[in-house]
Formats: sequence, structure tokens, C-alpha cells
Amino acid sequence: MGKRRAILPVVLTVCAMSTGSATEVAAQAGRNDAAARDYFERGRAAFEQADYERALVFFRHAYRLSERPELQYNIGVAADRLQREEEALEAFESYLANTPEPTRAAEVQERIEALQSSIRERDATERALVEATVESRAGPTGTSFDDGGRLPRSTIAGASVLGVVGIAGVSAMAVGLARNGSCAITVDAECTTERSTTAWTYVYGGLGIAALAGSATWFAISAKRNKRRATETTWRLTPTGLSVSGKF
Repeated sequence: MGKRRAILPVVLTVCAMSTGSATEVAAQAGRNDAAARDYFERGRAAFEQADYERALVFFRHAYRLSERPELQYNIGVAADRLQREEEALEAFESYLANTPEPTRAAEVQERIEALQSSIRERDATERALVEATVESRAGPTGTSFDDGGRLPRSTIAGASVLGVVGIAGVSAMAVGLARNGSCAITVDAECTTERSTTAWTYVYGGLGIAALAGSATWFAISAKRNKRRATETTWRLTPTGLSVSGKF
């Protein structure tokens, strides 16, 4: 009997702790629910103002706090308006899968099918464009070449080298001209020898100007060839994908 009396206060203490913990959990759940309702109202106001980006953020916060599956519908609609098809599809599918007796089941299912079809068509178009790009860059023997969208590497490298040489030559001429008449040797604070422009100054300048002109001409000719090559290319949409033909 004495042992039972000793255990009783301990049991009462544990019960009191459990009750307090449950009360705190309930209070936190109530605060989360209130915050979720606030986020939902702010999201709905943003949606009505066509600010779908903010609406999506608020709806996601509301769902994170409340975990109400019905909010996935709002998330899906906002993402759909932003043309984020994968996000909208995921939210709509979650709405149907987790909401008991969803009231918008028919509407959401129809939108899911439309999104799935749109995503399939987009992916097929992207694959066709990639395949067409690969084919258009492959020569008869399978070697690659550059078409109208990009200059050949040889052009970029060669013209860049000419450009560097040209800049160096023009810079050398500019330095020579700037130093013309300046003092080269000073004795007792008096200039005894002045610098003068030599023939090499103009040689460097002439070479630099010629190199810059050559670089610009090289780029222009290559760009013109690429443009002509691009205009000779024909793109056709066929039942099996995108076909590219022309002269390369």
C-alpha cells in the first residue's frame, strides 16, 4: 500500500506533463492555422490583382503551415497562369490524390490532361530541334562544320591575332608621336638632346592600321559567307520531326 502511494504522485506528474505538451501542440497548431489563413487571403488578393508570382508564394506558405491538400488547387492555378507547366501539373495531381472528395475534380482532371499534352508536344519539339541542329552541323562524311549561326574558329583566331597586331602597331605609333620633341638628355637642367619621330614610327603605324583593316575584313567576309549559307538552308516540318536541307 505504501509503494502505491509513492507511485501515485509520479503518475500524476507525468499526466500533467503530457497534458501541458498536448496543450502547447494544440496552441502551435492554432497559430499555424491562423497564419495559413492570413497567407491564403494575401495570396487570393494578389491573384485578383494578376500578381501571380506573389500569389504563388503566399499559397505555398499557406500550404506549408496548414498542409491542407485543397490549397494545392490554388498553387496549381497560380503556377498555370505563370506558364510553369510542370509545377502546375504536380500541384493539380497532388490536389486530386490527397483531397478527400475534391469539388473541382472534373475541372482539374481536364487541365491535367491539357498540361500533359502540352509538355509532351514541347519536349518533342525540343528534341526535334536538337536533332535538326546536329544534322545541320554534320557534313556528308560525318565531320562537323559551322553554319550560319556561328563564325568558324579559324576566323575568330586569325582575325583576333591580326587585331592584336594592329592594336600594338597603332599604339607604338601613338607613343612615338607623343614623344616627338620631348627631352632625351638633360645637362645642368637644360635639355641637350630632343627625341624626334623616326621612319619606324610610321612603319609601325602603317602595319597596325593594315592589320586592323585585315581583321575587320576577315570577320566581314566570314559573316557574309555564313549568312549566305544560312539562307540556302531549308527547314521543313514533317510527320516524323523537323527536316533540314540545303547547301552546306
